[in-house]
Amino acid sequence: MSIFRGLGWTFTVLMTLFAGASVYLALNPHWIKIETVELDLAPASKEALLYQRIRTTLLPQYQHLAGRFFWEVPLSSVYDLTLKDKRVHKVNVYREFPSKLRVEIEPQTPVLAYLSGDNRIYPIAADATLLPAQLLSDVSDLPIVRGDELKDEQTLRASALDLFDQIPSDGLLKKKTVSEILYTRKDGFKLYLNGLASEIKMGDSDFGPKISRIERVLAYLDSQNIKGRVIDARFSKKVVVRVRKGP
Repeated sequence: MSIFRGLGWTFTVLMTLFAGASVYLALNPHWIKIETVELDLAPASKEALLYQRIRTTLLPQYQHLAGRFFWEVPLSSVYDLTLKDKRVHKVNVYREFPSKLRVEIEPQTPVLAYLSGDNRIYPIAADATLLPAQLLSDVSDLPIVRGDELKDEQTLRASALDLFDQIPSDGLLKKKTVSEILYTRKDGFKLYLNGLASEIKMGDSDFGPKISRIERVLAYLDSQNIKGRVIDARFSKKVVVRVRKGP
């Protein structure tokens, strides 16, 4: 009997606490309603400028959540809404006591800047996603990529990223010297370099071995003070150098 009396007492205490909590929440509904939605930049991200632009777009889309009960807003719905913005790479959504919903985002990292036929600039993210158009001043430090096919073909954008990724950070052929990447069906990819006034034909694949051969050719041309050449590296085992036509 003592066991049952103990269980009854425990049940009574729990019901009393539940009833008290229910009354308190009824009198203080803001504790179970969303009052604010906060959008933060993930600590590891360096894309502060892109984050500010995303924030300007997304915060108004969260306004309809304010005043709703937490159980009316699945975290998955906030997650999906946020990821609809192509500029967003990763999302985490948190409920924070007592009445805050916090969304933490990691923006995409632009690597290249696609110049379309109508002269609009679209950053290309590291996963080959074509991000919404931006001002040229916002992507001025990125190499320009041109070629009509790149706008609609993600596989080609991925190839452009692969090519750029394999270019070393130091040497005569380095990432900082690449001013433009051009793609055509006929020649594949071409590189245009700052300072060296060189045009380099890369083709469509096997960029690693080609870059190694190009570096040796550039070293020789530099030692002979030869500039303004077209370097054709599309072949499997050789590099052809010729005089560049035109000014």
